[in-house]
Amino acid sequence: MDLSRMGAVLTPHWGAASDIGPVRSHNEDRWLAAPPLYAVADGMGGHADGELAARTALDVLCARLAAGPQEGQGQGFLDLDAAIAAAALAVSDLAGRDPAGASSPWDAPTPGAPGTTLTGALTTSLDGTPHWLVFNIGDSRTYLCAGGALRRLTRDHSAREEARHHPLAGDLAADAPAPNIVTRALGAGTAGLPEPDYFTCLVARGDRLLICSDGVHGAVADSDLAVVLTTREDPQQAANAVVDLALAGGTRDNATAVVVDVAELSPAWPEETPIGADVREVRRVRPAPTVTARRAPARGED
Repeated sequence: MDLSRMGAVLTPHWGAASDIGPVRSHNEDRWLAAPPLYAVADGMGGHADGELAARTALDVLCARLAAGPQEGQGQGFLDLDAAIAAAALAVSDLAGRDPAGASSPWDAPTPGAPGTTLTGALTTSLDGTPHWLVFNIGDSRTYLCAGGALRRLTRDHSAREEARHHPLAGDLAADAPAPNIVTRALGAGTAGLPEPDYFTCLVARGDRLLICSDGVHGAVADSDLAVVLTTREDPQQAANAVVDLALAGGTRDNATAVVVDVAELSPAWPEETPIGADVREVRRVRPAPTVTARRAPARGED
């Protein structure tokens, strides 16, 4: 689907690769590259259910954003947040469950129920300047590679990541949870709508995004990802190499990678502006808070 009419402010080149891996009998990962929207979804809940959940999430996300912005000329936080909420409801409906009807808005995902992670980026214009609007639910990841540096833009929603940031993390290290316990997902029997993380940073010519499932980053160190992303010029070759690296690294999951390059950009940054991923400002943002019958308030909200 061509979403260029939504206000894309750059000329992208992209490549994508996905592999079932050496253990699984089905590939439950799905990816989307429909400029200016790029995403990866890692399904869960069993062969057919996981595959359907991931596909449903991306289909609904793409369709809702393709319908056009709520206001203004480009897609923004409200449009993306509404599209992700619609995707979450559609995935929950696969199990015949209304997420608004659960007893607690913070229930953990339920093993066996159809669900999926979701991460990626939407290119948009903020105050007339091109930005990456990065989103994440679950433990798939989005990275920025620029100026020879690699930076993870998202934070995993996993039991292990939460334990790592616990005040007593050092004392709990020996009891760290398994890495594949996801604490936030679309569907998966969770109550309420999931709370996505959103981040923004300016776009620069030469930027390269990597969007991948945990079958990649769980088997490949960030330093090795950086080598591949800074030495493969073609994005399709880079995506292929990332997945090959995951397979060589012994991944036991499906492995999926989407690589997006910024070939041209208008308007360009001033020459004196630092563009390296390690020095670029990344802001965590939230859409205007809304409370509806299907969106439970976050902890601490009135």
